Amino acid sequence: MVKPAKPPADRIIKSGLVSRPTAPQAASHLVGKLIFFPGWCKKCGLCTVVCPTGALKQEKNGIILLAFPEKCELCSLCWRVCPDFAIVKNPVGKDDTHAAP
Repeated sequence: MVKPAKPPADRIIKSGLVSRPTAPQAASHLVGKLIFFPGWCKKCGLCTVVCPTGALKQEKNGIILLAFPEKCELCSLCWRVCPDFAIVKNPVGKDDTHAAP
């Protein structure tokens, strides 16, 4: 019996099979402040309502995205209010607002 090949890291993350991201060099799409799991999102829009800076936007098809990353202050309201855990802070992403001196 042949063991199936392990899918690449970016494929695993996009499918929602892991709850934490891999290193950015393994999955280049993870450069950013937030990670969205669209398969988990039920498109309720709560995150866009609680965002104090207006960084999140809900498109006409219901998809949530970080439309204005420069406005995101990583306040944690969006991922705390998400009932589906479809948004998380990216622990390996670029975080210019909280950089160490």
